[in-house]
Amino acid sequence: MNFKELLEKLEHRLGNHQLPLNPCARGIKDIFEGSPLHPDLMTKLVRAIFSGNTCRSLTDPVNRAATFRALAPPRLEALRAATTDVDAHRLLGELCAALEEIFADPAQAAAPSTRGQPKSPAEVIPFPSVRRGRFRTSA
Repeated sequence: MNFKELLEKLEHRLGNHQLPLNPCARGIKDIFEGSPLHPDLMTKLVRAIFSGNTCRSLTDPVNRAATFRALAPPRLEALRAATTDVDAHRLLGELCAALEEIFADPAQAAAPSTRGQPKSPAEVIPFPSVRRGRFRTSA
């Protein structure tokens, strides 16, 4: 998997508000289409993944060990900072969990995550007309 594919999978799992990717990006400088919810933190994390995997372009390969090794310093810095809010803490946890899922199984990583979603939509069951007549009252 390459750097851009990894970010696309992260965008799918974390949401466009956390990682708004530019589909026409040609380099790391124009990777974001808009502003992430936590712009400084997300920019720092994306740049850390890019440099930690020794990427020179968006199509360079990435691996699990280098990605987690690169995320450790900015993650610890953010977690130890007194100004880090609850949402940033949650984002860091979700980011690490999403990366773990993505790197765990390539076949599973290609499929969208269905955790927390219902297995099938609810069915509407019609009542027979006989039962409907039972509750009518004449006043």
